[in-house]
Amino acid sequence: MLTMAIFRIKTAKRMIKTSVQVCLAFIIFALPVIAKAQKLTSDTTAITIGQQINLTLELGIKKGERAEWPLLSDTLTKSIEIISKSAIDSIVDAQTGETMYRQQLVVTSFDTGFHVIPPLPFKVTGSGGTASETRQTEPLLISVSGVPVDMQADIKDLKPVMQAPYTLRDFLPWILLLLGIALLALLGWFYYQSRKKKKPLIKLTLRQPKPAHVLALEQLDALKLEQLWQKGQVKEYYSKLTDILREYFEARFGVNAAEMTSDEIISAMKDHLSDAHRLNDLKKILELSDMAKFAKARPMDAENEMSFMLSAAIINSSKPAPEPKSVKAEPKEETEAKEPLTEK
Repeated sequence: MLTMAIFRIKTAKRMIKTSVQVCLAFIIFALPVIAKAQKLTSDTTAITIGQQINLTLELGIKKGERAEWPLLSDTLTKSIEIISKSAIDSIVDAQTGETMYRQQLVVTSFDTGFHVIPPLPFKVTGSGGTASETRQTEPLLISVSGVPVDMQADIKDLKPVMQAPYTLRDFLPWILLLLGIALLALLGWFYYQSRKKKKPLIKLTLRQPKPAHVLALEQLDALKLEQLWQKGQVKEYYSKLTDILREYFEARFGVNAAEMTSDEIISAMKDHLSDAHRLNDLKKILELSDMAKFAKARPMDAENEMSFMLSAAIINSSKPAPEPKSVKAEPKEETEAKEPLTEK
């Protein structure tokens, strides 16, 4: 009995609410209809809860007038939500100069009953910046009905969770895991084979540096192409020439010639230049170099050319001897003594 009483009270409240909304709708539609330049229209006024409908908001202004469009948020009322809004389009009448602005709205509602969209205001300013006025659209009534429910039907259980179809993303972690295991197995197999054959797993080919004499001769060729002493740069010529020899002596014999004076270089190279003529040649080069760099003397062209030739001769005479090529001993052919054939 108590349940039936509560049900009747709720039904009475619902009927009173519906009656009020119907009366309000009657009052709105009973107002005299006047054609306005601004209006809000809908493709339908009756929807089911959650259904989306299209609203068209329009405003027409005369030539020279300016209008401010209503600021629309994500709702028109507390019960009507805006799903999307289009850009504001404009059409100009070539004859009268009037402009018609139009915007499309997609709205919905999740509350059943009758809902009124209130007037939307436009602020229109006259031509020449004259006094402005506010123009409003007519209220629009939207009826939202609920989904019909059979109260006499049996209560049904919840549907089971639907299984989404498998995609590549679902199998990607397993594929990567299998590839990683395969890669580790392959590396392990290569490591086992290399240890079995006593070879390194990864063989790095190191680039052999150029021999000291080859590098020094290349530097002499580059110095010759610069033609420094021919251009009057004698000091720079002898500085580079002696630097080439100093670097060669350090790389070839381990003599720190870069930190030595000329006399110290000659003293240190006595043990490495067995030929006395080459030692005297080195002494001549260093003396000419000291005169050009410190005494600001200008050696003759023949002396400059001679210094270059003597430097090349010193490098060539002191370079390491080439390693003899190993000749494989050919196996001797064994000759078998043949027994003479005897007639029986």
